Amino acid sequence: MKKYAWLIFGLSTALFSFIAYAGGGEWRPLRAQYLIHSETATYPEAPTKTDRVVTVVIDGQGAKDLFDMIGPDFHPTCSSEKGDRDRRKKGVECSYTAKLSDPKDTHYRCWIGLNLRTGEGDVRVSC
Repeated sequence: MKKYAWLIFGLSTALFSFIAYAGGGEWRPLRAQYLIHSETATYPEAPTKTDRVVTVVIDGQGAKDLFDMIGPDFHPTCSSEKGDRDRRKKGVECSYTAKLSDPKDTHYRCWIGLNLRTGEGDVRVSC
């Protein structure tokens, strides 16, 4: 468990550094959650010896900063709604939702996936 805690700390530090760069070198708060799993983050299973991934989901301004940095848009998008957009780069996948269902929602959301066995980017979210 300590190994996972250090990995999450390292991943968080890397994310904060990336967002700090995007924001002009200053640290900013990050609204995020993480899940350690196997299979997909959409239908997660318990991590196994051969399949372990951490998926971090970021909302709000941090997600907007990432979205802006990883362009251009990826086509086709997961959504058929007018104005919705997706962007992808290796272990990062971000989306922009034009029409929100709830006032508490945000337009931007990003998923960052890391394969805990190989250390490579591994986003496992489905549309």
